[in-house]
Amino acid sequence: MPRTSRRRRRKIVKYLAPLVVLVAVVAAGFHFLDWSEQGAVPAASATPAAAPAQPLAERTAALPPLNLPADDAAHASGMEWWYYSGILDAQPGSGRYAFHVAVFVANSLIKHTVMHVALTDLQTGQRRVQQSRTGGVPAKLAQQGFDFQQEGWRIAGSGASHSIKADFDGIELALRLQDQNPVVAHRAAGSATPGLLDFGESGISYYYSRPRMAAEGQLRIGRNAPQQVRGPVWFDHQWGEFDVTRLGWNWLALHLSDGSDVMVYQLFGRDGRGIVTTGTVTQAGQSRPLAPGEVELTPQRRWTSPRSRIEYAVDWSLRLPSGTYRVQPFLDDSEFDASTTSANIYWEGPVKLSGSGQGEGFMELSGYERLKPAPVANR
Repeated sequence: MPRTSRRRRRKIVKYLAPLVVLVAVVAAGFHFLDWSEQGAVPAASATPAAAPAQPLAERTAALPPLNLPADDAAHASGMEWWYYSGILDAQPGSGRYAFHVAVFVANSLIKHTVMHVALTDLQTGQRRVQQSRTGGVPAKLAQQGFDFQQEGWRIAGSGASHSIKADFDGIELALRLQDQNPVVAHRAAGSATPGLLDFGESGISYYYSRPRMAAEGQLRIGRNAPQQVRGPVWFDHQWGEFDVTRLGWNWLALHLSDGSDVMVYQLFGRDGRGIVTTGTVTQAGQSRPLAPGEVELTPQRRWTSPRSRIEYAVDWSLRLPSGTYRVQPFLDDSEFDASTTSANIYWEGPVKLSGSGQGEGFMELSGYERLKPAPVANR
């Protein structure tokens, strides 16, 4: 063979060798993938089988866990609220009154604090409401807990001891609240991170409750003598980087006559269609999340506000593992127009249960003014 041919052959081999190796590697890779897709690995392979795929980590797992009582205090989050609701019995048996008190702190371009309060006389149906808004956070600095003070109102709490004082529209309400039960840290069914809820594209929220705080104190209406009042009060604390304008919700906080406490929420999107219906059942100090299919919330009757013309679903059928209940309002007209303070209008009022059991509680219907058509779908 001529010398030039041998030199040319060596050059060809020199440049082709890496390509041959690359083709061999790729071919081996495709061969392995082909076997893998068939669920088998070649017997001659000395490489151990790959471990099964692990489930994706929860987004909530990347956040610090709920830490109480430190997390009773305000956070530097986009949205946060502290909320109380309950039905108080005047002593001795002279009347019943439903109330809710809420403090909202919003962080956007500026930080501002909003306070809402409503009191309903369940004998006469008379309802009084008040609201205020101020820049910043009008609170005393506290190592743990919160202490908001504004315009004659004071809402304070740390751990199991809280207090409420609200003077408005001729009403003086002063309550001391104490909790003897474990805190309820809400979570989704199957989640390993108690106290955190993932709302998908709308964000993540910390959320815990004290469902049966024992409240007692005084209520004075107008020039009447003060009345001693007491009753179970539901307390919620929720905060996080979530966008409340992207969602609406139907929310129930219920005290059942068998001693159990039930929180149910149904989220719906801008089109009014249901996203999820879930919640938490607490009995004898033990709480568990309601799994998909264990809870169903179906509207039965609607009421249209004569002021805002918003239509609310005020009457519901509620299916739980313990049975089916009818949830009905004490008063249809429980709308709270907060357009001047928190830029929304919502329905918030006391409800009573019948059907598989008796009970009372509170219901909140939020987002109805933004979403068309009115939410009807159940999921």
